Amino acid sequence: MPLAEIHATRYIRASILTLLLCLALAPLGMQAQRLFTVVIDAGHGGKDSGTVGNGGKEKDITLAVAKLVGAKIHAAHPEVLVLYTRSTDVFVGLQARADFANKNKASLMLSIHVNSAPSKDVHGTETYVLGIAKFANNLSVAMRENKAMLLESNYKTTYKGFDPTSTESYIMFDLMQDAYFNKSIELANKIQRQYRSAGRYSRGVRQDILWVLSQSAMPSILTEIGFLSNANEASFMLSAAGQQSLASAIAAGFSSYYRSYRGKSTKTQDSKEADSTETKKEETATVSDETAEEPTADKDTSPRAEVERAMNKSRERSKDKEKTKKESEAKSSDSGITYRVQFLSSPDKIDTKDACFRKLPTAVERVKVGRAYIYLLAPTSSKTEAQKQLRALPRTYRDAYIARYRGKTRL
Repeated sequence: MPLAEIHATRYIRASILTLLLCLALAPLGMQAQRLFTVVIDAGHGGKDSGTVGNGGKEKDITLAVAKLVGAKIHAAHPEVLVLYTRSTDVFVGLQARADFANKNKASLMLSIHVNSAPSKDVHGTETYVLGIAKFANNLSVAMRENKAMLLESNYKTTYKGFDPTSTESYIMFDLMQDAYFNKSIELANKIQRQYRSAGRYSRGVRQDILWVLSQSAMPSILTEIGFLSNANEASFMLSAAGQQSLASAIAAGFSSYYRSYRGKSTKTQDSKEADSTETKKEETATVSDETAEEPTADKDTSPRAEVERAMNKSRERSKDKEKTKKESEAKSSDSGITYRVQFLSSPDKIDTKDACFRKLPTAVERVKVGRAYIYLLAPTSSKTEAQKQLRALPRTYRDAYIARYRGKTRL
């Protein structure tokens, strides 16, 4: 064989080997770039239909929107790894969803749900982060979303005695909103802004005790994309155009958060995006530096273990808080301060002995404020007693809250 042909043959073989090597290493290069993982959680599924109404089921809507969100994120950010807690109509337990995100070391978790209300007029989007500030106002949402755990045969073991229908079970989450709270709030605000830009009514960012968020060791949010109990919103969420619009808003919110995460957003952009619904610092509870533990070689540092340690700290602190609360109540009593549950505000003058008030825990007082009327339960010098009254209210009064008074003057 001529020398020129030998060199040509060797060159072709070397080129082919180089090409094959590049093709073999390409997936590894892409995998190395995937430093950010997002888990998209389609609420409910299988035997758990979620809320049902106006010809639709929550589980079907959330699955359709979740897939669209994932596709849009992947198209905009191919380096981001997108995972789903479910991609078909199957039942997945609440703990299993959080465990899936933790096992895959997710950077972010997006849980998608559909809302419902007794009134057919209630509408809009709202996004939840883990937190206890004003959680009594939103307790019905937490109970509805967490109740899915009752469908699991071994739920008492899996959830360590947690009862999703009991108000007392939610108190232990006092310290579990700490590590990822600010990032979760940031993401929630960005998603709500995108809903507004898409023409949807925003009900804001809220805090609540939702199991799937509490067990996720990463920034996590649960977004309610609309009310299935509202005919107009139900029709929108069941339509292909509506699902595309909602998915685009969620994906755009994620993109804004992701750009900030990658350091591409400026302080000016961040200040413009500051949301009026941002939760006040005094309403949050965080783990202080003095309670932080130094890592040790034999310490279990798994996400589940970290969460359990936070829960144990919460139980320990609750004892001290109870003592402080009793001392505070004693001082309040001496200073003439009373606590009253305001459960209703209305332009209508309703008789305090009306049949609609029969199931309330105490007698009702009506007070005129401007052109409207507010309706209060009986006063008590004990804040603990007022909290019991609040919990005893029917779920219809989801916006009820406790106010402080000195005599007839509201503080």
